[in-house]
Amino acid sequence: MKSPICNIVFVFIIAILGIEPIVSYAQDHPPSMANLSGQELFIQSRCVRCHTIGRGRFVGPDLSAVSEKYSKDKIIKWIENPQQIYQESGKMPYNEGYPPMPPMNVPPAQAEAIADYILSFNVSENPAAKGSISGQVLNETSDGPAPGVELTLTSYMGERPTDDKTIESDEQGNFSFENLGWDRSYGLTVNFKGTQYSTDKMVFNPDEDTKVLTLPIYEPTFEDDDLAVIESHMIVQASEGALSIADLSLYSNKGDKVYVGGKETEDGRKKSLKFSVPKGALDLNFVHGAKPEDIVQTEYGFADTTSILPGEKRVVYTYNIALDSGTTKFDKTIDYPTENFLLLVSDTGKTAKVSGLTSVEPVVVQGESFLKWTGTDLNPGHQIKIRFEGQFMKNDYLKWGALGFLLLILVIGFIYSTFVKEKSNLGTSEQNKRGDGVDQRTALLQEIAQLDDSFESGQVDEKTYRDIRENKMEELKKLIRRL
Repeated sequence: MKSPICNIVFVFIIAILGIEPIVSYAQDHPPSMANLSGQELFIQSRCVRCHTIGRGRFVGPDLSAVSEKYSKDKIIKWIENPQQIYQESGKMPYNEGYPPMPPMNVPPAQAEAIADYILSFNVSENPAAKGSISGQVLNETSDGPAPGVELTLTSYMGERPTDDKTIESDEQGNFSFENLGWDRSYGLTVNFKGTQYSTDKMVFNPDEDTKVLTLPIYEPTFEDDDLAVIESHMIVQASEGALSIADLSLYSNKGDKVYVGGKETEDGRKKSLKFSVPKGALDLNFVHGAKPEDIVQTEYGFADTTSILPGEKRVVYTYNIALDSGTTKFDKTIDYPTENFLLLVSDTGKTAKVSGLTSVEPVVVQGESFLKWTGTDLNPGHQIKIRFEGQFMKNDYLKWGALGFLLLILVIGFIYSTFVKEKSNLGTSEQNKRGDGVDQRTALLQEIAQLDDSFESGQVDEKTYRDIRENKMEELKKLIRRL
């Protein structure tokens, strides 16, 4: 249901601006990632999404006989930096019939642990021929099993769906899908009273034959009284001819029912989560938490048409406001009770006036300054008025070009293609190093995004999630500083 790329802008802004993630975690520090076993690293580093060990080819080759082809040092090199192998060999992909291996950005010690796990893995003499995915559907609103609910299991080869199987849960809400091959990933979809519930894609781990799931569903409601915003971040910066705005919010459905929306659209869908944007907003881009095909325009901005489950939902979107020759002003309307609101405005030297929030000390990011305003316990309809006086000159755009350029590139997905073009024209070792760094940064952002999605969907436990995320964020910050 979610794409790994969706979190990239959110993660990037957090990494650059030093904003704390708007999902709260326990404050005690987890153990070092070095304490994870080779098996855990093989799974958490996503090797398992492309490779089996002794179960046949998958997206990538079976690794059971990898020692016959490569030394341990070469295996470690594959894990650490497959792009270097492609460059040295002049082949990409290296193995015919398989896609290229993506950048993994695994530190040396972890790469060695993964290699040791692969090389020491004992393939069973009597392995199971097929796997199974089973479990129970529970109605969390009524706190009981959900019988007669339709479930569809979709098989994938890479990103391509290959097969569907549909069954209904029994009287106790139980279900089971049998005879599942190791050479596929699987996504499970549940339909209940107009709401569709979906898992992320699942794969069988090297020594895993069965997966057992508990799938929660909820009774629907048409009332939005339980919707609120826990945290909202708004970042405003000057780009050529416009103000570029990123809106990052953590919404919460605090009830025990799924909000399915109220007023219907012309095509019969219901408007659920609403987002007010200033008049004259241009180039709306939905980065995370809302898909363009699910969005409809409204008199106040736009609205999602997907159901809002109990719990938290993070949404990130961006838009532009055209700059006037003299004064530029716009309003931000609060749509739901908002516990905390943060506004950051790039300090271009122009006069910025904000009403509806409290001004606090500016923050310095990578040697540059952002003006800062905050607000707490804001009610629906509350107006935040933002006003810029004085004409923005070209130097203002250049001053904030680094952050604005990266943000815009990430939003429109050009960072990878840009790297490919640069790579073909590089003439010095320093340019090669920088190209590698850009590629590593992109891969790290994707890994963090995927990790966030895996945690939100319950595939990764909190302890492991916090441990891995902390390490990868440190890697990302160091890499950004080098670049």
